[in-house]
Parts: sequence; C-alpha cells; structure tokens
Amino acid sequence: MIFLILAIVASTLIIVTFRLFDKYNINKLPAITTNYFVASALGYSTVIEKVNFLEFPGKSWFWAAVIVGFTLIIAFNFFAMSAQKAGVAVTGIASRMSVVIPASLGFIIFGDELNVLKIGGIIIGLTAFYLSFQRDKGVDVNKRYIYLPILLFLAVGLNDSMLKVSQHFYIDGEFVLFLATAFLVALIIGFTVSFFSNRKLIFSFHLRNIIAGTLLGIFNWYSTFYFLRGMEEIPVSVIVPIYNISVVALATIIGYLFFKEHINKANWAGVILALIAIYLLAEA
Repeated sequence: MIFLILAIVASTLIIVTFRLFDKYNINKLPAITTNYFVASALGYSTVIEKVNFLEFPGKSWFWAAVIVGFTLIIAFNFFAMSAQKAGVAVTGIASRMSVVIPASLGFIIFGDELNVLKIGGIIIGLTAFYLSFQRDKGVDVNKRYIYLPILLFLAVGLNDSMLKVSQHFYIDGEFVLFLATAFLVALIIGFTVSFFSNRKLIFSFHLRNIIAGTLLGIFNWYSTFYFLRGMEEIPVSVIVPIYNISVVALATIIGYLFFKEHINKANWAGVILALIAIYLLAEA
C-alpha cells in the first residue's frame, strides 16, 4: 500500500507543477523535454551495475518498454491537444475514466475477483470523476474535436494496461531499467518531433524551464515507478481506480486550499464520492 500512496503523492505533485507553469511563465516544450531526460537519467543513475545499452534488445522487457515509451508520449500529446481544442473538463474526465480499460483487463486476463464492492467502487469512482470536473456552467465540450478526448481515453487506458502487462509478463524484476528505457524512448520521440516542428522553442533552455522540467521529471519518475511497484501487491482492477480517484480528489483539495480555485457543490460531491469509492475498493 505504501507504493500506491507514494505514487498518488508524486502524481498530484505533477499536477501542481503544471499548475505553476503559467504563473512562472514556463515554456512547456523545453520543460517537458527536460522532464523526460531527467526521468530517464534518474532511473539509469540508480542502477548499481554497469548499463550496457547494446544488451537491451535481448532483454525480455525491451519491446514492452518501447511500446510504453510510445504510449507515454502519445497520451501526453493527446492530453495537451484535447485540453486546448475540446475543453479542459472533458479532457480530465476522459483521461481518468480510462480506468475502465485496465480494470476490465484485470478481470479478463489476470483473473481479478469481481464482486459487489469492486463494481460499486468503480461506478461511484466514475461518477466522482464526472462531478469533480463539473463547472457552474456545465462541462464545456467543443464537439468539433470530440475525437480528441476519445483518443486520449484509449491512449491512457492502453498505457496503464501496458504497464500491468509488462509488470506481469516481461519485467522480471528489472523495474528500473525497464522504466528508464521507456522514458528514454519517450524522450527520443518527443525530441525528434519537436526538433522538426519547433526547434527554436525546444532549445529555449532558460533556467526556469530547466528547473520546472527537472521537478516534473523527478515527480514523473517516482509516480510511474511506485505505481508499477504497487501493481505487484494490488490487483490492477483495484490499484488503477484507487490511484486515479485519489489523484483527482487530492488535486481538487489542493487547488481549493492553495490556489484559491472555486469548488462548487458538484465538485465537493465528487470528492466525497471519491472517498467512498476508495473505501469500497480498498475493502473489495
């Protein structure tokens, strides 16, 4: 359970870091590039034995790490495009409701037990997601770009599912090397695409961008690492919903306490339902 708690805290800190980007005039592209570099470097630096990259293609987890690297960067880009084009609220809902994909995978492939508490917890959790992103004027959706949150839903669900598949079938104890390689793949893809699309911006490495990217990379590494370790102890149909529900609830409370964000009755109801869902899933 300690790995799950640490993953929740680290993931919430990622949201807080992004929340500060506008305040400190952080350029997202160089910061995010730095983030993937730091996350990958942090992983490789903690490996005691000498890292031989030439041996990686022969590892059982290598191609799984490549796929996870792809899904990491794709999901992030869909998140950014969806938030910009389709709306922030619907983007948040789509990214969190993607829990149904890995949760379903847990029942179908990994033999997770299906009971009333678990079903009730997942349903209440999905309701909590919806209410947490409600605004006084309702959820604003640009129907012209509705395909973006749908693609985000699939990408995030695929990423979480691939992490579980990798942990169960391929990693074989080499968590650090697997995850560091996944972040390295995301870095290479992101840098290559950014270099050809906006090379001036990607090289605008002002100190504030590097600091922001470094913090983001540290939180990103530990959130994913502890989430992956937590999957060893907790069924995927339980850990993924609890993780997502907790991050949303904690981020909502932090936004209210520290950023003076307006929280309406629906949002508070979402927080309360999130706590109920967490309790039911923990007892399932």
